[in-house]
Amino acid sequence: MVARLHTPRSGSRTFGALVTAATLTLGLVVGLPAAGLATPADSSDAAAEKAAAEIQAARDRANAAADAAFAAESALDGLTIDVANIEIELADLEVRANSLQTGVEEVAVQRFVSGGGGGIPLLSGLDGPSAQAQADVLIEIVSDTSQSTLDEYDALSKELADKRRSLERAKEREAQAIEDYEAAQTKALAEVERLKKIEAQRLKDEKVRRILEAARIKAQAEAMAAAGDPSGSIVNTGAGNTGKRRSGTAGFFDNGVYIDGNIICPVAGSSGFGDTWGAPRSGGRRHKGVDMMSSMGTPLVAVASGTLRIISSRGIAGNSILLRANNGNTYFYAHLSAYEGGERSVEQGDIIGYVGDTGNATGNPHLHFEVHPGGGSPVNPYPSVRAAC
Repeated sequence: MVARLHTPRSGSRTFGALVTAATLTLGLVVGLPAAGLATPADSSDAAAEKAAAEIQAARDRANAAADAAFAAESALDGLTIDVANIEIELADLEVRANSLQTGVEEVAVQRFVSGGGGGIPLLSGLDGPSAQAQADVLIEIVSDTSQSTLDEYDALSKELADKRRSLERAKEREAQAIEDYEAAQTKALAEVERLKKIEAQRLKDEKVRRILEAARIKAQAEAMAAAGDPSGSIVNTGAGNTGKRRSGTAGFFDNGVYIDGNIICPVAGSSGFGDTWGAPRSGGRRHKGVDMMSSMGTPLVAVASGTLRIISSRGIAGNSILLRANNGNTYFYAHLSAYEGGERSVEQGDIIGYVGDTGNATGNPHLHFEVHPGGGSPVNPYPSVRAAC
């Protein structure tokens, strides 16, 4: 496998599309209404396929809704950054205008004292043609300087007015973006709750779990081939978080996609997530992880065996965990509501904390999850999480 830079957004979505395609190739019917849900007691193959399709459709809806919510958040953060930048520019213009104000007032006084003419009283009374010629030069210099100051102040005043209008329009767009984000977030949380109920009913059936696992493995193998690994050697995950130990390979592929086949899903429960790698964030930052929307208090597990470091912070990450895994990678969890246990060695699948909204995630319970190959810089974790969850 050939090392490359992190994958672009378009490439990282390949796996999600293939999951749905693989599900359909197994004869599953997607998008059935809730009224037609199969009952766990009906263990026929047709019922199991129907239930698996319902779960996959619900997962797709939750992921799409979460993706839309996080896209709305990115749009809002981008507008917030724009407003902040305009405010900085406006403040700079106001400082310059205040500085020029003194000069403008002096010009006004000067012209009033001189009677609005070109002469300057202090220079009157000069005797001789040579002295008067020098006075004429001084008068011209002062007049030109005064006019330059007035022209600069006039231009700056117009720029200030334009900048204030720009700020007003930017704040209006920001206010609309806040409404859009809140609506998208509400919808996404509702879809996650709907998924939670469907999975609680349907995943009781072993046949359903096997169908979903087979579909996901098929899709992952196709994703590996599309990423430049025709052998599909990283195929080792199942449907959702089964708690089973996974030990595979990981690496970059020819198209730059990094997939970590060592991990299980970090959220031990229903969640919705999208590819938000590189999206704008407040303060001019760029998003360096994947956000997984889930119910407050949903358990979080160690994606691989390793050593935990707990980070209690009031910063943007809130309550966080750094997992230094035995596979050589480092994994970062943020916004936890609480921890399970303290700093210690953990096995893959051990509960280490719970989904929350600490840090800058207030009102938006989710896990921010990062993958750092070899403990170095983060890579887009979406393909890895999509494969594991």
